[in-house]
Amino acid sequence: MRMHWLMALMFGISLAQAMAADGITGLWMTSVTLAILVASILFHELGHCWMAVHHRGHADKILLWPLGGLSFIDYDRHPSNQIKVSGIGPLSSLLLSALCFAALVATGIAWHWELVLPYESWIPRGWSLPQIFLLHAARLNLILALFNMLIPAYPLDGGQVLFGLLTLKFGRLRAAQAMVAISIPVGAALAIFGFAMGMIFLGFIGISVIYEAFQLRMLIRNGDLDAHPGMGGGSGSEFDYMPDRPKKKGWWGRWKEKRARAAMAREEQRDEADRARVDAVLDKVSREGIGSLTSDEKRVLDDASRRSRGES
Repeated sequence: MRMHWLMALMFGISLAQAMAADGITGLWMTSVTLAILVASILFHELGHCWMAVHHRGHADKILLWPLGGLSFIDYDRHPSNQIKVSGIGPLSSLLLSALCFAALVATGIAWHWELVLPYESWIPRGWSLPQIFLLHAARLNLILALFNMLIPAYPLDGGQVLFGLLTLKFGRLRAAQAMVAISIPVGAALAIFGFAMGMIFLGFIGISVIYEAFQLRMLIRNGDLDAHPGMGGGSGSEFDYMPDRPKKKGWWGRWKEKRARAAMAREEQRDEADRARVDAVLDKVSREGIGSLTSDEKRVLDDASRRSRGES
C-alpha cells in the first residue's frame, strides 16, 4: 500500500485548517478522523483484493489517492467474477458501517435513524470522543458503500457491477457501449454538482468518470476493447491507466548509493596506481635485471602476485 502525494498534501491542508480553526483540539480530532477515513478506504479495497485472490487471482498493491483507493488486481474477468469482485468492496464498507453503529449503540447511545444521515451533526452534544469517532466511522463507511454501489458509472464499483450484468445479457461490446452512454452524463452531473456545492472530492470523481468513459469510447471505436484491462483484456490490473512509477529513493538511500560510488572510485584509483607501480618495476627488470630491484620493489611484485593468485 502506498499513498499518492496529492492525498498527503490534502491531508496536510485539512490538518492546517483544523489547527487554525480550533487549535490543538481541532488538529487532534481531524487527525483521528482522517485516520478513520484511510482505514475505511483500505478495508474497502482489501475486500476487492480478497475476492480477486479467492478467484485464483492476485493483488499487487493498493494506492490511496484523493479520489479514494485503487486496487491493482489481476483475476479471471469473467462477468460473474467481475460482479463479485466489484460488489464485495461496497459490501465490506456496509458491514464495517453496521459494526460501528452496533458498537455505538453498545456504548449507550439510543438508536434512531437520524444517526445514519450525513447532514445531521457529526459532533453531537454530550457525546464522548469514542462515541463521536464511532459515529464518524459508521457514516464514512456507509457513504463509501452507498456511493460506490448506487452510482452506475464506470469505473465506480456500481458501474463495474452493471457492466458485468450487461455483459451476461448482451455481450461485452454492447455492455461497454452502454457504460459509455451512462457514464458520461453521470460523470458530468457529479462534476457539476460537486464543484457547485464546494465538494471538491466529488467534482474530481466526476471528472475521472468522464475521462474513463471517453477512453473507453475511443477503444470501442478503434476496435481495441481488449486493450482495456477492466473489460477483460490487458494485464487485468484494475487501473492500469495510472501505471506504477519506479519508487524514488529517499535521502538515506541516495546517501548510501553516493558513498558506494565514492568507495568504488577510490578502489579503482588504487588499482590503477598499483598497476602503474608494477609496470614500472617490470620495466626496470627488463632493463637492468631482477637483481637490481630494491626490497620495496620486490614487495610490489610479491603483492601483485598474491592478488593475482587470489583472483584466479
